[in-house]
Amino acid sequence: MEKILVVDDEKDVLVLLKDFFQARSYEVVTASNGKDALKTFDAESPDIILCDIKMPVMDGFEFLKELRTTRKWTPVIMISALNEHLNVMKAYEFEADYYISKPLNLETTLRAVQIMSSLKALRVKK
Repeated sequence: MEKILVVDDEKDVLVLLKDFFQARSYEVVTASNGKDALKTFDAESPDIILCDIKMPVMDGFEFLKELRTTRKWTPVIMISALNEHLNVMKAYEFEADYYISKPLNLETTLRAVQIMSSLKALRVKK
């Protein structure tokens, strides 16, 4: 069973994604900011991360930058209502694997997770 870390400061988004993915046989752990997400990542070793950008304490960009210093191979999907070109480019600059705009389409999000799962399998084989 694959484990997803969902990082978002909006409780309703955390619940929505957790319920959606658990109903599809994924294990889901959550965090409400980037700082907590780093701790959760180290404790839980998720296979894929869904991470919001705008959060208190440590935003998604800071989280991604920190994550990539030592944890290169975990796929990260950034999710945000901030669909500005500069934010998308910044996410990819910090080595995000995918970017999805809010409001979330759950089927699109599921497909992105499935693609990232395949990507991780390819990375591990190398």
